[in-house]
Amino acid sequence: MYDKCVVGAGGAGGAGCLAQTGMSPIWVILAGFALLAVGTAVMRIVPRRAAVR
Repeated sequence: MYDKCVVGAGGAGGAGCLAQTGMSPIWVILAGFALLAVGTAVMRIVPRRAAVR
């Protein structure tokens, strides 16, 4: 029940899974990259303040 980790991506017997969540580190890295990409895309859309002199 608690060992449903992908063996091919995680190593032998699910050794590459996170201890409590059962998530593979590959998915965590991909999710972090996706959040970074969304953040940079939003920052490009948001108008910047004009410099006050």
